[in-house]
Amino acid sequence: MNKVFLFIRVITVPHIFALLLLTLVYIVHPQYFASIWFLLAGILFLTVLPLLAYPLQKHIARYKDRGREGQRKLAMIFSSLGYVLGTAVVFIFETPLQLRMIFVEYLLCGIAILVSDKVFKLKASGHACGIVGPVAMLIYLQMYIPAIVGALLIIPVYVSSIKTKQHTPTQLIIGSAIPIIMLVIDHLIFHLL
Repeated sequence: MNKVFLFIRVITVPHIFALLLLTLVYIVHPQYFASIWFLLAGILFLTVLPLLAYPLQKHIARYKDRGREGQRKLAMIFSSLGYVLGTAVVFIFETPLQLRMIFVEYLLCGIAILVSDKVFKLKASGHACGIVGPVAMLIYLQMYIPAIVGALLIIPVYVSSIKTKQHTPTQLIIGSAIPIIMLVIDHLIFHLL
């Protein structure tokens, strides 16, 4: 049974949900991307670059012998790099508002998880953040059917995280709250400030 929960965690890594979010938004609202090149850039910065942390862990001396904790720290570094570079690209090229909002959401969530981890010593679940964030963004973009499907996947992610002892319920709740709060801030940045 533990293998089932591990499998669920592997196939629901946050970067896969970023890929699904970008692809779904591109299919329904291609005008939010200006061109397919920005879809590809989004996939590079929000999916490919962050996922590189996992195979590269064993080749980076500082992280290769640190197990899951080393993997988590390296994934945070690669994810943060992708969020910063991606956000810079969408602003430099003045892409449509919705794409900039997606990148700012990821950037704000990355910052919030780092602050939670380093400043408050609360290990917020990146896994929960990585699924709740795209679901919240789909709702915000009025893409309700994929949002409902995504919301149904939150429960197996929670259960698998608890069963594999990767996160506590508190860490999952904090990780889930972060993208909702950051989406409100994201909206305020673009619409009220």
